[in-house]
Amino acid sequence: METAVATSLTLSILTGLCAGQGVLPQGPVNGAKGGTVMFITNLSPPAQPFIQISWSVGGANIITSTGSDIIGPVYGDRITLNNNTWSLELRNLTLDDSGEYRLAIITATAETINGSTKLVVYENVSDANITGPTNHLFADVSSATLTCEAAGNITAIQWMKEGQPLSAGGNILFSEENRKVSISPVKRHDGGEYLCKLINPVSSATASYSMIVNYGPDSMTILGEHIAEVESFTLIYCSVQSVPPAAFTWLFNGQQTGVHEAGYIIKSVSYNNSGDYRCHTRNDLTGHVVSMGHSLSVKEKAPPPLSPEGAAGIAVAVMLVVVAVALGLYFGITHHWNKKGNNKQKADTDTLSQTEDMSMSSSDKGREGHKLTTQIQDRTHDHKQPQPATSHTVATSHTPGTKASAGVHEYECVGNKKAGAPTPPPRGKLLTRQTNTDTGSNIYNKSIKW
Repeated sequence: METAVATSLTLSILTGLCAGQGVLPQGPVNGAKGGTVMFITNLSPPAQPFIQISWSVGGANIITSTGSDIIGPVYGDRITLNNNTWSLELRNLTLDDSGEYRLAIITATAETINGSTKLVVYENVSDANITGPTNHLFADVSSATLTCEAAGNITAIQWMKEGQPLSAGGNILFSEENRKVSISPVKRHDGGEYLCKLINPVSSATASYSMIVNYGPDSMTILGEHIAEVESFTLIYCSVQSVPPAAFTWLFNGQQTGVHEAGYIIKSVSYNNSGDYRCHTRNDLTGHVVSMGHSLSVKEKAPPPLSPEGAAGIAVAVMLVVVAVALGLYFGITHHWNKKGNNKQKADTDTLSQTEDMSMSSSDKGREGHKLTTQIQDRTHDHKQPQPATSHTVATSHTPGTKASAGVHEYECVGNKKAGAPTPPPRGKLLTRQTNTDTGSNIYNKSIKW
């Protein structure tokens, strides 16, 4: 039974091999002209030797082995057959070696094993080159076409600019096989290095081309100080964008200076260097001209910077001044508020005095008024009717049997009448003082009682 199983497995394997499945790798196999290829089988040494092994291409025998080897006329020193795996090595390839290669095996049991694959021999890519415009290119005006060519079998072409892949779009257009690239119109950023890479499965080659797009001058700027100190170093720099580089000419106050560089250098500034500087640029290829002015004023040389000790001294002095000002403000404000308080106290005192004067009793005011009235009347009476030297007695009189009214006093004037004395006025009350109980003041009424 074991023998039957082994026979069955052998037949199955041989059946698969007869169909050519897995004997040789799937093609094509690529080879370079003058190079070497290896046709590798997937076979292992059998238990019994094969009866015949044969390699051929296009029906022509390469090698047939039946115990002895029969080699084709053009393969004598170019092939090697592996006697274990029956893989074939082919050297010094030529373009004519391209074709379909077949392997045929007859086993010890007269079974046939077949396999095939395809070989393509490529000529190495060489002599790559890019051709482009021979005339000057001007931005936004000119157009350019770049063509990439090389010897050998070429299967693909790649374009790059400044190390980055170049793609179609905008003003860039590729031909069908990518052999040509057209740029119309060229822009200033289209200038640079272009790279063309030509490829086949076994080799590649590259070519480069530097395209120059002329433009400018434009985008001018002038860098430099507008104020410089006497004896200082000063640089005024003029910058423009231009291809090819622009020519420079410097003018000072409208006069030629003889300076034709981008930078105008003044090693030691003097007052004579004050004025207007003008940078004049020209692109001889494009014919464009642009200029810009720059003013420079010269001032006296600044004193040297303070030493750390001097700076510290100034800082201390400033602090002392600040403290003095602060103290002055403090004492001034204190004096102001003290003076304001004294004035307020005096004003309060005056107000209190006025209030007290205003609250003086009406009786005192009446008394003073009565006294003044009496003096005036007495003086008038003495002037008109002089009195004799007679003694008078003033007494307080009360009506008999009656009580004097509170706060009311009666006065009588008693004296001897003499001849020639004037007649006294009617008898009556001499003087009445009435107390105002509401206000507490005294009101004096004068009357004479006889």
